[in-house]
Amino acid sequence: MSPHPRGHVPGSDAIVPERSPIFVIGTGRSGTTLLRMMLCAHPRIYLTHEASFYVWESVFPWKRGAEAFLRWYAHSFSFRWLRVAAEPVLQGLSRPLTREHISDLYTAVMRAKAAEHGKVRFGDKTPSHAGNLPRLFADYPDARVIRIVRDPRGMLRSLSRMPWGTRSIVAGSMLCGTERRQVAPFRDRILEIRLEDLLEAPRETMEQVLGHVGEPWSDQVLDHAAHLPVGDDLPPVPWFQSAATKLGPPVKRWHDYDAREIRLLEYLNRKTMERFGFPPSELAREPGRLSVFLRWVTDLPEVVRFLYYFARVAWGSRNLERFGDLPARAPFRKLNPSAWALYPGFEMPLPPPLLPGWKEAFEADAQHPG
Repeated sequence: MSPHPRGHVPGSDAIVPERSPIFVIGTGRSGTTLLRMMLCAHPRIYLTHEASFYVWESVFPWKRGAEAFLRWYAHSFSFRWLRVAAEPVLQGLSRPLTREHISDLYTAVMRAKAAEHGKVRFGDKTPSHAGNLPRLFADYPDARVIRIVRDPRGMLRSLSRMPWGTRSIVAGSMLCGTERRQVAPFRDRILEIRLEDLLEAPRETMEQVLGHVGEPWSDQVLDHAAHLPVGDDLPPVPWFQSAATKLGPPVKRWHDYDAREIRLLEYLNRKTMERFGFPPSELAREPGRLSVFLRWVTDLPEVVRFLYYFARVAWGSRNLERFGDLPARAPFRKLNPSAWALYPGFEMPLPPPLLPGWKEAFEADAQHPG
């Protein structure tokens, strides 16, 4: 296992599930889904898949109030994919909700999903919660957070093949740099692992992870494909489903980058590569600095194009009428048009309708406000 910095592992600290939910964060395509599945294979742990609590909270117009947020969030595609029933969430929730206690809603959702699978430890895997750590730790001071990091060359190459990602080296590196800066102030409170270590030395790495969250060892985490909960809330898309297979060795899949692109990528992500011990690529012929710079220049139009559509998708999330089907709408499809060719015939599935009980609960709220 390659040496690299680790987060604090809290030894024999007492764990109270209500105060110590487990959160998995990272960049897209860094292995967050795999780590979540391995944790969900543990007999005591269940993490929701990208409930995105703090993401939706950050874009909600709070002048409408916390009760309106409950109804709004419940209609989001993130929540609808969870397929959680109304009663176990609402039965212990103090109403009316206030913004100061909105985390009670998040706790109720995570706890309900864990109980549905007979688990006592709950939490969530949302990669972009890396940008919401101040609020997360304010709500859950004893939260156990694991950040998984992947070699930027493999991560960006994988990201370029995602319909929701970007083929731009510069834009992808900007996303990585943003996540790195967001996490930096909290490194003493989280555990950082590498995807490469999880694949090369899964037992040693998962021992660290379970030690950090305060749960006993279980061999089931090493055979997650055989112990995944029945009726998981994972959307049926190929880039998530592939993580449900057995563990395999890490593969360096960035051979389709040319020498200029490799050096540009390594330069833009040099801080992450140095911190986590990823060595530079050995090239048959070293590109000149000017050619690397020119490759950066030629990437800028794609950066602008991607950021434009990314902003449109973000703005569209504020549409209270139709934001539930956001991933199936035109701006989302234009984030990375070339990636769709890798999934011939595939269409983003619409999220399922709310389970019975939610509509009735909201109708009752409307009849008896406050």
